[in-house]
Amino acid sequence: MPLSMTRPRAGIIDDIEREDRRGYEPEELATFHQLVRHLTADGDRRAARAGRRARRTLAQMGVNR
Repeated sequence: MPLSMTRPRAGIIDDIEREDRRGYEPEELATFHQLVRHLTADGDRRAARAGRRARRTLAQMGVNR
């Protein structure tokens, strides 16, 4: 295999893969949860204005597994 096709043993790719295995950082997770809470509240408000309740389960959403 040509040298240009080999993957370096240590480098930026390995660093990124190592970070990916660790999962989300606490502040990223907090930001994600804040977004989900915002979207949930927005959906609840929109449903209430339409005289309905927001669907909460897959069965209520009509999702077939």
